[in-house]
Amino acid sequence: MHNRLGEWRRHAGLTQDQLAERAGTVRSQIVKLERGERRLTVDWMLRLAKHLGCEPGDLLPEAPLPAAAGLQAPAPQPWAEAAPLRDLPVCGAARGGANALFVDQGQALEYTFRPAQLAGVANAFAVYAVGDSMEPKFRAGDLLFLNPNLPPVRGCFVVVELGDDEAYVKQFVRQSNDELTLREFNPEPRDLPAIPTRRVKAIHRVVGSWEGQ
Repeated sequence: MHNRLGEWRRHAGLTQDQLAERAGTVRSQIVKLERGERRLTVDWMLRLAKHLGCEPGDLLPEAPLPAAAGLQAPAPQPWAEAAPLRDLPVCGAARGGANALFVDQGQALEYTFRPAQLAGVANAFAVYAVGDSMEPKFRAGDLLFLNPNLPPVRGCFVVVELGDDEAYVKQFVRQSNDELTLREFNPEPRDLPAIPTRRVKAIHRVVGSWEGQ
């Protein structure tokens, strides 16, 4: 759906790269939001409007254009010029099989921007997706944001750590006292053989992702 994000960005004198940097995201996200290929949620409107000198509602499709609103381009603000803080640890690296991850929360490989979904979550972290078993939902190189505090529910996406220091990005199906059932999407959606619960070290719920470059 068309929105006013592109008009307000140009009105503010920002490139897509500049807006992405200030909002703590990547250019590809801004492109998709402007084209309507990704839904402009309330969280996105709140996150972007403060860098554009407008109200969140001004980004909605039915809102007037910046010129019609009679507003001047916003003056640069010191807080808006500063780069967002990279404080979210990225703790996942490719390991073993094509679809396996190694997760080590004790040592960060790097740090990235914290999305709104993880604001105030002290033990949140991110991992990189590898392999193709979850395409088209997640592709190799996508950055997945994890909230270990949220319990998994049927249909959500999770990173499951196993006792042998491997972890898998899958869709959660069900869990009993004895076993865990997960689903993958590629080459076709299918439930995987049940994993004995005794092998499961932790289940981290995926709350968002950024597409890899």
